Amino acid sequence: MTGGTGAPVPAATVVLVRRGRSGPEVLLTRRPASMAFAADMYVFPGGRVDPADADPALAARSVLSAAQAAAALGGDLEPDLALAAHVAAIRELFEEAGVLLADPPGGPGSRASLGAARSALVGGDATFRAIAAELRLRLRTDLLVPLSRWVTPPIMPRRFDARFFAAELPAGARVTFEGDEVADHAWLTPAAALRAMAAGEIGMWVPTSATLQQLEHARSVDEMRDRLSPGVLGAIEVETIAPAITRIAMPAGGGVAGQPVFAYLVGRERLVVVDPGDPTGPGLDRAIALAAERNGTIAAIALTHADPDHAAGAEALAELLGVPILAGPGSGDQLPYAVTTVADLGPIDACDVPLLAVHAPGPRVDHVAFIVGEPGSPRFVIGGDLDGRRGARAIVAPWDAPAASRSLARIANLAPEADWLSGHPPPL
Repeated sequence: MTGGTGAPVPAATVVLVRRGRSGPEVLLTRRPASMAFAADMYVFPGGRVDPADADPALAARSVLSAAQAAAALGGDLEPDLALAAHVAAIRELFEEAGVLLADPPGGPGSRASLGAARSALVGGDATFRAIAAELRLRLRTDLLVPLSRWVTPPIMPRRFDARFFAAELPAGARVTFEGDEVADHAWLTPAAALRAMAAGEIGMWVPTSATLQQLEHARSVDEMRDRLSPGVLGAIEVETIAPAITRIAMPAGGGVAGQPVFAYLVGRERLVVVDPGDPTGPGLDRAIALAAERNGTIAAIALTHADPDHAAGAEALAELLGVPILAGPGSGDQLPYAVTTVADLGPIDACDVPLLAVHAPGPRVDHVAFIVGEPGSPRFVIGGDLDGRRGARAIVAPWDAPAASRSLARIANLAPEADWLSGHPPPL
């Protein structure tokens, strides 16, 4: 995104998953309050991609080739860098949680050898390359399930370009912690973690909470691989729908390559961005540039609902521009930042063209549609997911068909001649 200095540092994060009584549980670690970055926040294990993670000696020990690693991430990263991100994910998980995704030599002393190696790595007395060579490790990069990409907004003092992976806790493995990077930890279902955040019991940043939303309805790591893994990254496309409506196809809704989402720029000089769901940066930059081209100002961000493929870029854009985020009732329970709840049939005053919010549950209870234009003139409905199109790479809550039917009928009554603007392109 524009407005910052310095390139974000490549990073890798692992959502470690185990089977629980109520479904898959994920490992969350709490960073110490003394940390300079993300102090007291609950996060997934991870950290920066070091230059040594691209060492050819480590690449030779990977199950995945560099080309396969790049394809798994959607093809938007050079093969050597993509494989280095996979290696970094394995190394960081080993350092922070003591869990190694590798095939080590067998035998009764293997656990003790791994423990000693992990202590040496954390203490800076050994490199991951040296440990891998000594223990003849085969790095199971194939066990990592790529999920998403998150780029820290430029207003932050420390910036990361982080690749998120999921991985199942290996049989017989257990998490352990050394050093001073972890103050506490918890195994929680994604739904339980989101409830704890909503209750103010734990703090999280958007990449963590959005990842939990993406995994909330997944039943296994295999399902995550089948339904959430990135696809080929498309291009940003811009289309003028009407003089006061521009549609921006952002190619990575929720940070997932191959999951396009439609964002809308509404207004002439005082503009509202609806559903900026791509947190990777270029799509948000395009929205800012389009507003500048018409000598306009983005005055607010509006969300049809809190699903990551619609909301993931909202906080970064709002903080960069210093504008509010408007959303439906209950959206704030899923989001780790403040939102302003829009009133049913309430006008969005931040926009200089008529923009009306309509509570429209169906895809979610917090879902909102937006009617653009005055009665008697050409009107449009920005309908989010109410038309039944959902994210191409998402596992979402069951559809509430009766509520959706009522919402559609109500909108048809309010704006009977309106053209419908979807939240996603039609599936291929």
